[in-house]
Amino acid sequence: MGSAFSGVVTSLITPFKSDFDSDVGLFTEVDMFRVAALTRWQARSGVSAVAVAGWAGEGSNLSRAERIEVIEAAVSAKGRMSILAHVGTPSTAASIALAYDAERTGADGLVLVMPFYNKPSFAGIRAHVQAVASATELPLFLEFDEAATKVHLSSCQMAELTEIANVAAIIDHSANPLHVECMARARDGVAFLAGHEPTAAASGLLGADGLFSAVANVAPTLVVGLWDAIRGNDGALAREFQSRLRPLVDLVEAEGVAALKELLHESVGCETTVRLPLHTLCRDARRQAACVRDTMEAIPPRVPMLHVAGLEAAR
Repeated sequence: MGSAFSGVVTSLITPFKSDFDSDVGLFTEVDMFRVAALTRWQARSGVSAVAVAGWAGEGSNLSRAERIEVIEAAVSAKGRMSILAHVGTPSTAASIALAYDAERTGADGLVLVMPFYNKPSFAGIRAHVQAVASATELPLFLEFDEAATKVHLSSCQMAELTEIANVAAIIDHSANPLHVECMARARDGVAFLAGHEPTAAASGLLGADGLFSAVANVAPTLVVGLWDAIRGNDGALAREFQSRLRPLVDLVEAEGVAALKELLHESVGCETTVRLPLHTLCRDARRQAACVRDTMEAIPPRVPMLHVAGLEAAR
């Protein structure tokens, strides 16, 4: 399958800063300075794009105005990266409104998760995607995350949705890496991004065009190293990177966004603040996060030859 997009996409967290007001009590607001700082770090680490206001970015807990501000902050710091904005909601009209906002604010593409909660038929899902795609000229990345949305589509149905104009990529969170092979039915030029991090190496080596990663918030160079090993068809090195990332992946699979913010608090000073119904880590989970951080810092991984070649060329 030919593809116009490849590389690592980081599902960026939304850092908050908290304060106390005598009238309203404790409140939080988006830390725009750190949105930009995290975006720059991802760009320096070789990431191809960041996706804002999604699951890792607590998008469901952001107001429409905050979403716009997050996109603006990321766009201001993106360098040569692309900025993708999540616009998926259970409502087609709401998703179209978010798509308008993102396009006007300077996003380079949109991420549209399948419409959850309403339990639409496939005909409804197709019409939903078509309506959002028709409302914008930006490339559309379709996100399939059955575990989160409870929307089950066959690989044939996923491939059918790629026939819609503007669809540029599929983000698949399935644990089955063989979905890559199934996507041979997709329209030529549509990318396949592996979003299930425990099987990222397997999906990549089977032909995925890129990785969609939450753990890249904390370890962008390791995830980019994994992708470079995959591009170099170095299975042994890819498995080494996957093994190095496994403790972090397992922690994030278990504890979610709060784990990412706990680790980023230590490394770049982000607050651990999340918005309810999410909750900060308990004491035992914080100890586990500290162990993960120590494990990842203990032994530097080998550098993929593709990355070495890139450094040599840069000189």
